[in-house]
Amino acid sequence: MLEQLTFASYGPLLPISILILLIGVFSYYFVFISAIFEPLVTQPISGPFVALPALAFFFMVSFISLNEFSKQEAAKEILSVEQTSILHFLQMPKIKSIQQDKISPLIKQYLDQSLQDEWINTKNRFASNEVNQTIKSLYDIIFAPNFTCHTNANSQVNCVPLLMGKSYAENLLNLTTARNRRIQIGQLERSHVYWFLCFGLVLVAAITVTAVHRDKKRTALTSLAFFLTSAWLAISIIALNYSPYRGPNSIEPTSLLIIQNLMK
Repeated sequence: MLEQLTFASYGPLLPISILILLIGVFSYYFVFISAIFEPLVTQPISGPFVALPALAFFFMVSFISLNEFSKQEAAKEILSVEQTSILHFLQMPKIKSIQQDKISPLIKQYLDQSLQDEWINTKNRFASNEVNQTIKSLYDIIFAPNFTCHTNANSQVNCVPLLMGKSYAENLLNLTTARNRRIQIGQLERSHVYWFLCFGLVLVAAITVTAVHRDKKRTALTSLAFFLTSAWLAISIIALNYSPYRGPNSIEPTSLLIIQNLMK
């Protein structure tokens, strides 16, 4: 259920809000009920001490944000390379070659399978076996010895010129590399270490903020509320941009869909 929830554009906001609320409740009652913090009523913690966990948290938020937004730019570049490679395949001059005639249907098959199985079904977190088989079929054709015409060959029928064969090979390598990088970026979001560290720092900072004002409940509650609101906003921004392929700002394969419609 949590997996389905986070697939929605604004789905991550609900578990984040619940966790932040639980951290706030726990921190408040832990500080004011636990006997460990009772001496702070007469001997309060020095004010600057409270900044250390909070600064560590916001430094980590900055680090995660930089990493996630760099993935967004990389994903855009990868989509551009994938689109360009497919267009180059389709714009090749047509010659009398049985092997060349097999390429366009395989490119259409690649588009249909990758858009449905990888972009829509799994948000590029898993590679499709069907797409792998299609790419293998393209390799079998383009890198076959009889695909390109050789200068010393007796017959030049059913083969493509050497320069065209080289262009086909480069396009296929670029397409495969872009697709592999797309899946790798999609799989990076499966690591939850960032979130454990992030919420761990929120908990430590929330306890510290509350403990500094152990002698004044209302002041402690106000400070805790301000800090948790800031933490919620910072984490929510990261969560909504955590993956280039999920969330309200996700990258959509619009250019690939246009090519797919043109090939129908």
